[in-house]
Amino acid sequence: MILPETMENILESNKVRTFMGREIDPILPDPELINLVDIAHSLSNICRWNGHAQRFYSVAQHCIFVANLCENHEDKISAMFHDASEAYISDITRPVKRHLLNYLQIEENLMKIIAAKFGFQYPLSAAVTEADDYAVKWEYHNIVLNDRAQALPPVQAKRAFMEAIEILTPYTQRGL
Repeated sequence: MILPETMENILESNKVRTFMGREIDPILPDPELINLVDIAHSLSNICRWNGHAQRFYSVAQHCIFVANLCENHEDKISAMFHDASEAYISDITRPVKRHLLNYLQIEENLMKIIAAKFGFQYPLSAAVTEADDYAVKWEYHNIVLNDRAQALPPVQAKRAFMEAIEILTPYTQRGL
């Protein structure tokens, strides 16, 4: 099979091609290229628990769950974006992530840029971290060990994520 010439450089590229066709270097990201639709699309297609759940359960749906656990409006916005860097660097399980110092630095840098772009608090508040920890425990019991939760297919998770952002944030804050 003959590939187009443009495919030759894909193996050596430092950039991630997004759903919207942008090419982002996750190590040195250009804030102008960070896009809400790319984040929603990617997170809705990434399965939590490294795929080891009773059924597909997306990072987007997890973010919505965490936001629903928060009481404060600002915390809800932060919760919606708390895993947004994973749209560009994927989801790594907690037991592995804590050993990948470079990954943690890349994630931290991306989250600071995403937070500045979309106007949410980063580092995350204690309330968002606690809600995320609670969600992890609940999901483990109800999604990994048992099949007790409604899991949205990626298209529905993406739509729900975008609708939640629309409700929580003014248009000017969405970076569209």
